[in-house]
Amino acid sequence: MINIGIIGSGNRGIRCYGLYLLKKKKDIAKIVGVSDPDRKRLEVAKKVLKLDDDAIFTNTEKLLEMKNLDAIIITSPDYTHKDIAISAFNRGLDVLCEKPLALTVEDCDEILEAQRKSGKILCVGFVLRYNNFYRKMYEIANVEKKLGRIIIAGAIDSVSTGSQYFFHGWWRLRKNSGGLLVQKATHSIDILNWVINSKPVRVYGEGGLAVFGGKEPDDKRCSSCEKKNECPEALLEKNISWDYGEASISIEIEDKCVFAKEIDVYDHEVLTISYENNVKAFFVESQFTPDYKREFWFIGDKARMYGIDPYIVSKKDKRKPYIEIVYRHTREKEIIPVKLNPGGHGGGDPGLIDDFLRCCITRENVGADGIAGRESIAVCAGGEKSIETGKIIELRRKV
Repeated sequence: MINIGIIGSGNRGIRCYGLYLLKKKKDIAKIVGVSDPDRKRLEVAKKVLKLDDDAIFTNTEKLLEMKNLDAIIITSPDYTHKDIAISAFNRGLDVLCEKPLALTVEDCDEILEAQRKSGKILCVGFVLRYNNFYRKMYEIANVEKKLGRIIIAGAIDSVSTGSQYFFHGWWRLRKNSGGLLVQKATHSIDILNWVINSKPVRVYGEGGLAVFGGKEPDDKRCSSCEKKNECPEALLEKNISWDYGEASISIEIEDKCVFAKEIDVYDHEVLTISYENNVKAFFVESQFTPDYKREFWFIGDKARMYGIDPYIVSKKDKRKPYIEIVYRHTREKEIIPVKLNPGGHGGGDPGLIDDFLRCCITRENVGADGIAGRESIAVCAGGEKSIETGKIIELRRKV
């Protein structure tokens, strides 16, 4: 039996990880503790996950000191990941950490060093690697080799909810999120790295704040703003409810003005990335588009592959996911349907947890390891630095 502690009792902590472990994996895993500084959330977690009073903690270190703990799942805010992961490895625990692994390459390297010394498992929450759509793209490129030698690749992240998700709350400050390349784009950059099957060596970026940020006071709130009924970015509903069946909770979310002076994360970025195997890739992210989707291109000397993130598309317009391959010399088009597994992120959420549990038992390598987490942050944090300095950033090697 794997005894697991969950750090953070938000929606992913309770619903994605907690309830899945409780309902689907109780034969091999047991939740023995949850930590969160928010006592109200902890009480809900206790009821939903059927925990005793001595299994909930407002102090994460107290949870990590539990004698019967084997592994932890980190779902706390991004800026807390590094310290918690290192503390867990120092105590000999296996770790599943939500993306991003950390906010900087240097912090990722410290985590990897702590993991190396401990000999324990590190799994990063790259759920898309466990989604059949992306697994099939990897297989086409690297197992079936239908594209031939990949030469050019690219991805576009279109985020229609950028205002609601990122610019009203703590993500709007780079010290908390690392910037939206680090916070949001890390998924798509990981898919590029994975399918290209090589390490990124340099990145150049351009971007900035074109829609959000501005001159408004940092403490200005939508709820008290005289223009809230005419502002299209206003967050008029401050409370969201999470219903877990056994219990529900209403959470008050931040409604800071998206045009505040303090905002220092970019709302659009364009990157070019070079890889060790000479592949050249582009990446585009927009936080103010009307669309919400991820698109990918992989162009080889034999064929081109294109796909749209099926999780997002299927929720929007109910189209079934597919991958399109067009062969260079014949112009023949091949449409490959993909059946997704049940669960969040097109089956990626349960796939990630299953892989982590399997590796905790077998001690094999996970499919989304710490090096993958580090390489994604190298590109994302490097892209942020390139935009800031106007320079090409060489991605130093340590792994």
